[in-house]
Amino acid sequence: MNGISILTVDIVTMAFTRGIMQMMLGGLLLYLGSGRLNDRAAIWWALGFLLNGVSLFAFSFDVPVAWELFRNTLNHLAIGFSSVFFLMGFWQFGQQSIKPWLLVLLIVFPAISIVAWEVLWPNARFRVLTTASGQVVYLLALQHALASPLRTELARIFRRLRYAVIIYLVIFIWSYAGLIEILPTTARQSLDYHRSIFTIASLLFMLTLAVGCLALKFASLAARNSDLAMRDWLTGLLNRRGFFNQIESGNQANKDSSSISLLAIDIDHFKKINDLEGHAAGDLVLKRFAALLKTFDNDNRLIARMGGEEFLVTLYDSSEAEALALAEDIRRQVEQSKVLLSNQKTIQFTISIGVYQLGQHEKIEQGLTQADEALYKAKRQGRNQVVLASNI
Repeated sequence: MNGISILTVDIVTMAFTRGIMQMMLGGLLLYLGSGRLNDRAAIWWALGFLLNGVSLFAFSFDVPVAWELFRNTLNHLAIGFSSVFFLMGFWQFGQQSIKPWLLVLLIVFPAISIVAWEVLWPNARFRVLTTASGQVVYLLALQHALASPLRTELARIFRRLRYAVIIYLVIFIWSYAGLIEILPTTARQSLDYHRSIFTIASLLFMLTLAVGCLALKFASLAARNSDLAMRDWLTGLLNRRGFFNQIESGNQANKDSSSISLLAIDIDHFKKINDLEGHAAGDLVLKRFAALLKTFDNDNRLIARMGGEEFLVTLYDSSEAEALALAEDIRRQVEQSKVLLSNQKTIQFTISIGVYQLGQHEKIEQGLTQADEALYKAKRQGRNQVVLASNI
């Protein structure tokens, strides 16, 4: 090992360069986070990069002796707060619970390093090692935060970031182990060697973290746009495309079709409401009905607006009798509801429902045809009623 040599790295220049780079990345994330999407996670990440850049700036300048306490305090506290902001960003992004005790701990480490080893008992080595211990805690916490991606589309990015954290953590511990001389004699190198490797590793890690944050930002935006394409903009319910996507890709694909019931629903005389009261009134009726349907939603049901005034409720693990009872409950609640228009006028509306229980191995598309037939019969028989397809 002693025969290995490495070109020395100008640590101060590298720190200055990294400081500029990280503040630029922080500015970019701040711009993205404060835009129309108001992404709080990106704002936390931006603050993390900005403060980490500040800590590097503070390190890269020679100052008079009288200013050393201020510089060292700024350097160490900026490192601690940047770790807090990075964690807050990933917790916010992943919708994970915030752990205040951990955030406080990450500030306590650099605070102790300054008070104990800069003010009370000056010792540069212990000061650096104490703050470094806080960074080990931060990297372990970051690794844990990256273990649970919010969506499957983001899993690959989370996994790559976890790999980067593990590699950097190993190099980080190795570098500071060299500082306290606990490595085996055969593994020891000069401090310049450790510093050079650590400086390069830190640069690559922060670049990886920045690219990862940007990738997560744009991947989540793409996922959000995909979700919007699957949702009806007016009611917030699944649209026709979203419904079939859920059927094909969700857990529903593995369910026994004989336990699936379909409720095909149509708002009675909806065209008449639009003609007499205006399309704004029609939109209010659609939103009111969608809100009522959402009160019946649970993990075994799928609710969608299939188009116009047509809605569909899919029930899993239910019998025909249970589906019929639910349909009657929905119909009665709609019959008793009122919609307040902008001119303070109130209108009432009714619905017709066709109910169909899928047979063994029967496709959803076939069931929809049968449910629609029952719905059409309910309309022909006078509307505001429920018809079982099995009774046709």
